[in-house]
Amino acid sequence: MERKLFLKTILGASLVTSMDGFASIAHIISDMNKEQQTLEKFASFGAIHLNITNLEKSTRFWTEIVGMKLRITSGNTAELGTDVNTLVVLHETAKKKFQKGYSGLYHVAIHAPNIQEFASMVYRLALNKYPFSPVDHTMSKSVYLDDPDGINIEFTLETPERFKRVVTDRGLSIEDVNGNIRSASDGLDLDEVMSHLGSPNMDKIISNETYIGHLHLYANNVAKSNSFYQKMGFESFNNLPQFMYADVGAGGSYKHRIAMNSWHGVNRPLASGDSAGMRHFNIIFNSKEKLDLALSNLTDFKKKDDGYWFLDPSGNKICLTYS
Repeated sequence: MERKLFLKTILGASLVTSMDGFASIAHIISDMNKEQQTLEKFASFGAIHLNITNLEKSTRFWTEIVGMKLRITSGNTAELGTDVNTLVVLHETAKKKFQKGYSGLYHVAIHAPNIQEFASMVYRLALNKYPFSPVDHTMSKSVYLDDPDGINIEFTLETPERFKRVVTDRGLSIEDVNGNIRSASDGLDLDEVMSHLGSPNMDKIISNETYIGHLHLYANNVAKSNSFYQKMGFESFNNLPQFMYADVGAGGSYKHRIAMNSWHGVNRPLASGDSAGMRHFNIIFNSKEKLDLALSNLTDFKKKDDGYWFLDPSGNKICLTYS
C-alpha cells in the first residue's frame, strides 16, 4: 500500500468530531499591543499534577499513546516525561472520572518542538487508532484527545508566524499573513502534517525538547482570573468578555500560555476532590526578580520548601518557583 494511502487509512479510522463548538476560541490570538510584548519568554511550566482513577491504565496511556517515558513510580504516584524532564505526575487518588460542568482544567497542552515531532505524535495516535480531533488555529496546529478519565489533552505545534490578526466584524475569524480569512478553528491538513513524518520509530519516546506549553482553564469568573494572572506577571493578550474568554502570555512570539473561559457556566465551583482532574500545576520564572514581583503583587500565598503556593480565583492550586 502506498504511504499516502496508508496514512489516510489509519488517520481516517482515528478521527472524531466531538470537539465543543466553543473550542474554536481556544487559540484566538489578536495582534493588539504586539510592540509591548517581550521577545523572550520569562516563565514556563513545570510538571502538571493530575488526579486519576487507575494508575496502570493512565500510565499506559501516557507511555503508549502519548509516547512519554515512565521516569519514577512510587506507591500510587507515577512521573512521566522525556529522558530529561518530568512533564506529568499522576496521582491515583480519584474515585470517579473527570466531571464536566465545573471550574478547573479545560485542557493541558503538550507542545512539540518542531513539525517532525508533531507529526510523530499524531502518527502514534493514528497507529493506535486512538480517537482525536484535528484543528488548525492558524497560531497553532493541534489535535485534541481524552485520557482514560476524560481529561482533555492537546498536542500542539506553535505556528505564530502564520498569524496576522483576529477578525470580529462578522462573527469570529482569523486572518493569516497571506490575507486569508479562516475559521478560528479550521480543519487541520493532516496530509501536510504527515508529509513531515520521515521514518517513524514508535519505540522512541518523545523528544527531550517537548514541553508543557499552555494550560486552558475553566474559570468561575474570567475577569477575576485574568486580573490574577496579570498581577502574577503574565501579559494581557486577548480579553473577549463577549465570548467569556481571555488569555495571557509569558513573552515570546506565541502568547497563549494561560487561557480562561466560562463556557461551562459562571461561578461554577471546582469538582469534588475525589474526581479526576488537575491536582496542581507549576510555574517557573526565569529570574528571581520576576518571582519577587509576583509575590509583591499577590501576597496571599504559603511558602513551602518546594516554592510559593497560591490559589487562583477559581481555586486552582499553583506553585511558583524560579530557575
